Amino acid sequence: MKWKKFTLHTTTAAIDFIGELFDEIGIVGMEIEDNVPLSEADTKGMFIDILPELPPDDGSARVSFYLDNTYDVPATLQAVREGMKEIGSFVNVGSCEIDESETEDKDWMNNWKEFFKHFSLDDILI
Repeated sequence: MKWKKFTLHTTTAAIDFIGELFDEIGIVGMEIEDNVPLSEADTKGMFIDILPELPPDDGSARVSFYLDNTYDVPATLQAVREGMKEIGSFVNVGSCEIDESETEDKDWMNNWKEFFKHFSLDDILI
């Protein structure tokens, strides 16, 4: 199944408002990309050794959401645009430009196994 991915260019200040807007419209999930550094409390629960280096936080953010063929895409995008105008009366929403791309639904739960290779360590097979 193919999904349409839409990326909204906005600000970090507007993210909570956008989440509420998406909930009202019926968009059930969103992906947030920003340059906000993680706090020490955030990193304590993470299981990674090296955090990625981020550019300085300029307040910009990209919020992506995915729509399949069950959505009325033009109506949903119009609702997003109208909602962003309303949010703009409360907070800076940035450019509100929306990029569109397409992605394929993959079995992420099992596809990692393709890259897993076994090896031996003395008498132990890993």
